[in-house]
Amino acid sequence: MVRPRQRPTSVIESDAPGRPRRITWRAGLRFVLGRVFFCAGLACVVAPVAALASESDRLDLPARGVIRPVHKATIATDLLARVSELPLKEGDRFAAGDLLVAFDCRRYEAEIAASDAQRREMELSLDNNLVLNQHRAIGKHEVEISRARVDKAAGEVAALKARANDCRILAPFSGRLASLDIHVHEIPVSGRPIIEILDDSAPEIELIVPSDWLRWLRTGDRFTFVVDELRRSFDAHVTRIGAAVDPISQTVKVFGAFGKDVATDGILSGMSGAAHFAANEG
Repeated sequence: MVRPRQRPTSVIESDAPGRPRRITWRAGLRFVLGRVFFCAGLACVVAPVAALASESDRLDLPARGVIRPVHKATIATDLLARVSELPLKEGDRFAAGDLLVAFDCRRYEAEIAASDAQRREMELSLDNNLVLNQHRAIGKHEVEISRARVDKAAGEVAALKARANDCRILAPFSGRLASLDIHVHEIPVSGRPIIEILDDSAPEIELIVPSDWLRWLRTGDRFTFVVDELRRSFDAHVTRIGAAVDPISQTVKVFGAFGKDVATDGILSGMSGAAHFAANEG
């Protein structure tokens, strides 16, 4: 006797003990397909929403930054001389070519005079040897030795004069005196900075931004920089982008400048703030 073929069924225990419930394979298939279509539909809804959120995050992108001078110099000297003049104080303004520091270099001037006199002595000795050489009373080697001594003396004079030029330190550019670590009558420590100057005529903004911003950030992009100390916002734009990415923090330096029509009178070097970029739709 051939038994009729039965369709497979699945048994799932119900909440009521002792009462098993049978579900046909068609019902199970409908259940599985329903879950699949539900998940697929949910993904289709979540993906656009996530993309929209990502774009909305770019509507206002703050980045911390610091205001720095375009030109800055820390000056030191190896002169062993006392300070004789110090016309400026911290915060004072100066023009290019103004005197910053002057030293009492009378000792160096005396050394230059002595070395120059020795040079003239060597020149006279050379002239005398040249005359003797014309009468064959001296050899050519003696003449060449005298000429070498003249060159050596001239080099020593030039070196002393170059050293004496450091007795008066002049401003290489216009700006302000930021730091002063010496006083009149003091002798500076060799190699130790004694004065720091900066040019505040065109301050620069240095930003630290995530490296993934490089996907859309370009030179010339405009942003608003809010200075914390002044609680004011200024229009600025990107002037250049750093040449390397920090692999540890995954950040890159970005430099900006204030607009030409922006008044920067109250802005000082070292002030910090936040830069806000508008969304880049490109």
